[in-house]
Amino acid sequence: MKRIYIAFALAFPLSALAQQKDSLKQETIDIISKYQPKLPNAAKLNLTASLPTVDTSRPRLGYQVPALNLNFMYQPVQIRPLALGKDTTSLQLQNNYVKLGYGNYNTPLIQAGFGSGRQDKYNFGVFFNYTSSKGDIQYQDVSQMNILGSGTYFTPLFEVNASLGYNRNLVHYYGYDHAAHDYSKDDVKQAFNEVVAKVGLKNRPQNDWGFQFQPQAEFTIFGDKYKRMENTFVLKAPIRKQIFEDIWLKAEGLVDLSVFKEDNNDQINNNIAAIHPAVEITKPGFVLHAGANPTWTNGKFHLLPDIVNESHLIREKLILSSGWISYFQKNNFRNLATENPWFNSYGPDMLNTRIEEKYTGIKGTLGNHFNYNTKFGAITWHNRALFVNDSINGMKSFQTRNEEELRAFQLHAEVGYIQEEKFQARVSVDWYDFNKQKTELKPWHVQPFKATLFAQYTFGKKFHLNANLYTLSGTYYVLRSEGLDNMGKTKAVQDLNAGAEYNVTKNFNLWVNVNNLFSSKYERWHGYPSYGLNVLGGVTVKF
Repeated sequence: MKRIYIAFALAFPLSALAQQKDSLKQETIDIISKYQPKLPNAAKLNLTASLPTVDTSRPRLGYQVPALNLNFMYQPVQIRPLALGKDTTSLQLQNNYVKLGYGNYNTPLIQAGFGSGRQDKYNFGVFFNYTSSKGDIQYQDVSQMNILGSGTYFTPLFEVNASLGYNRNLVHYYGYDHAAHDYSKDDVKQAFNEVVAKVGLKNRPQNDWGFQFQPQAEFTIFGDKYKRMENTFVLKAPIRKQIFEDIWLKAEGLVDLSVFKEDNNDQINNNIAAIHPAVEITKPGFVLHAGANPTWTNGKFHLLPDIVNESHLIREKLILSSGWISYFQKNNFRNLATENPWFNSYGPDMLNTRIEEKYTGIKGTLGNHFNYNTKFGAITWHNRALFVNDSINGMKSFQTRNEEELRAFQLHAEVGYIQEEKFQARVSVDWYDFNKQKTELKPWHVQPFKATLFAQYTFGKKFHLNANLYTLSGTYYVLRSEGLDNMGKTKAVQDLNAGAEYNVTKNFNLWVNVNNLFSSKYERWHGYPSYGLNVLGGVTVKF
């Protein structure tokens, strides 16, 4: 820049002088150097960021709230704590009742129950029942008495339950030909006496994953008028353990020992021992019970299947149910006499019945009120006891025959309707198509068909009506005369029962039952017709 200024300074006087000398002479400019501007180097600033010092001093803040006076039109009630109301649930429970009635056929009814009510440590109850009837046929008299006492004791870890009961059933062998035989009442009298004692234990696990066990022991003394005595001891010990959220392991041990003694004859032992291990899988829409049933009885060992499955095809509306199970039905003296009270023969050749079922079916619900259940399968009885009339003894009692193998197709169907507590109805059908027998010609006194229609209706929570309609098929029976078996069949029958109950007060109601409205004297066992139309009514007092 200095050079430029100097050049201009030198050039100006010279050019002026030249102009003065010669005005026509051309002006010239000499450029000494090019202009090259340059910026000086910028000074860099180094900045370091840091937070300001924290002010830890506590500020003093002052508030001024103006006073506001409000005038209320009411005076508030003084606040007082309310006492908790008394628990009246226990007062509402009716733990005791007495039921009295009387009907035709000289039928009194006395029934009573007394309980301790809801208790934290224990509960107990006592039950009594007595009824009797006298039919139109000579010695068609029956009576029944039941006494039962039971209780449960609760501890933090266990529930201990026990019961002691006495049962007496009086019947008479009235199924003989009264024109051909003349028996006294004592000759045809039969009385069964039974004493049953039970004791059980159930643990109360602290969580769902703990062991659950429930052993139970039962001791029974059963005898009749003819001094036949049978002692039975049954011990069951089920145990269950959850190993995963939806998988359980189960096992149950069973010991069932019976000793029968008649007069001076040798005692008859009938024993069953079994173990039932199984795995249960429970998932939403799927249930599987897979196990086995090893059993020892009649001097033999049997490995029996125990498989049951339920699969929801449509959740809760269409469920496929299927299974393959097998088990033993014990044919001791007590069980046979309970099935047929006019049974009068028991010997050492009696075998226990092995039952095997293979079935499938569907069940579920329809809408909010309907439910249904169907089952179709094949069932086989091995060594089934069949009852036949004792023709040698005037047909007044029954003997047994052993059917080595009896097969049948089974159909079960039921449909139910429930409308809260106001109305409910149910119809069910059971049908057996016997297709194979190995020993006998027919399944003597085995009922192949039974249909039931039940309905109940409540008016205003005080008046209750109920009705049962039964359709029962006939059964085959056999009579032995002159060394030959003469076969026959009982008649099919329809039986209608109805009942009504009216709650006069909370603690008092009236009731009436009418049985066999069609007055059909049906023979469930050949030679033993049932009662005709019978009416029984009375009162019930609850307190």
